[in-house]
Amino acid sequence: MSELTSSSRRRFLQALLAVGAAGSCIGNSGRLLAGSTTVVKKDEASSVHSQLKMGNEEILILIYPGFTAIDAIGPEYILSGMMGASVRLVAKTAKPLKSESGIEFVPHLTFADCSRKPTLFIVPGGVAGTIAAIEDPATLRFIREVGGASKIAGSVCTGSLLLGSAGLLQGYAATSHWQTLDLLRMVGAEPKNERVVFDRNRVTGAGVTAGLDFALELVKYFRGDFYAKGMQLLAQYDPQPPFPGGGNPMTADPSVVALLNEMHQPLTDKFSTAIKKGLR
Repeated sequence: MSELTSSSRRRFLQALLAVGAAGSCIGNSGRLLAGSTTVVKKDEASSVHSQLKMGNEEILILIYPGFTAIDAIGPEYILSGMMGASVRLVAKTAKPLKSESGIEFVPHLTFADCSRKPTLFIVPGGVAGTIAAIEDPATLRFIREVGGASKIAGSVCTGSLLLGSAGLLQGYAATSHWQTLDLLRMVGAEPKNERVVFDRNRVTGAGVTAGLDFALELVKYFRGDFYAKGMQLLAQYDPQPPFPGGGNPMTADPSVVALLNEMHQPLTDKFSTAIKKGLR
């Protein structure tokens, strides 16, 4: 993240920093000196500059065969906008792997060569791929060791079941995809039907798109409200779905809820079986 001109996100935030720096070039009248027609009051510019906190967070996002791409890439987009932060994808090996929809990813790091104490460790969810990861001792051991040593460990969607199967949600409040929320009790967590749940050094996001809310809350945590507002605006995150309330089982069309529950019951059962195996 040291190359501030390598993306539009960094240029945007660099521009905001420039506004703050411009405070030194602003006269008592509150106008920029020759060469600009922009009106910026000196105290306002200084205030903006002071709110753009720099940092050096070390962020690892676990990826594994069959994970849900947006669970990882949604947060990656938001979090990589934090200037000075390092955001890296980590997998068991350096070989390319595919998400559940077939998109190929090449990890930056492996279990063997990544940081052992990252600032933030994130586990994305999925379906069959997540079930397989829960049943994989090496993956559980890695999450337990590296996620457990991180300042904050978190997850998106069914990633909470993987995080919990590694023992990192025991005694914590957490959330998950609405269809797997109750399974959190199996890993010792207290299910919360909320979009994002912070509990001490754990943070969990609900299903799929909640990963964006999850990431913005983390930017707010690390860099403050102003920085998070900037990232939300840069991402133009202003959801206006075609069916308001249709993304929440409490307010969605009951027939749609019933159909999805019927379709996915076998998967929920498989998650339950995998968790029991993982906890042995």
